[in-house]
Formats: sequence, C-alpha cells, structure tokens
Amino acid sequence: MIIRSLLLSLGVIIFVLGIMLFLVPGPFGIPTMAIGLSIMLKASDTVKRITLRLIHKNRHSSRIWYSMRNLYKRFRKP
Repeated sequence: MIIRSLLLSLGVIIFVLGIMLFLVPGPFGIPTMAIGLSIMLKASDTVKRITLRLIHKNRHSSRIWYSMRNLYKRFRKP
C-alpha cells in the first residue's frame, strides 16, 4: 500500500511538472505528462476508472482507444 501511494504521488508530481513544462517552449511537456499519467495508471485503480470514463464520454477518443487496443492485440498474438 505504501509503494502504491508513493508511486501515485510520484506520478502526480511528474504530471504537474509536465503541465508546467507545457507552458515553456519546447517538446518536453506532453511526454512528461504522459509518463506521469502512466505511472498514476499503474498505481491506482481509481485513476484508471476516471480515465476510462473520460475516454468513453468522447466518441473520438473512444474510437482511437479501441483501434489502438485492437492493433495491440493483433501484434501481441504469437
């Protein structure tokens, strides 16, 4: 439980750092936010549920999500 909470807090810190870097000219903000979000998704089931709920509300992001998932499944099969 302590490790998950530490990972979640690390992900939040990296995500907020990515938001601050997004305002500065350069290509560092979005990759940093993606890394922070991926750490948060690994650490918390609540963050996963919120993210999936937000994705399913928007039909365009939902379509991209499903196409990427199907592409992953196609390449993952032996």
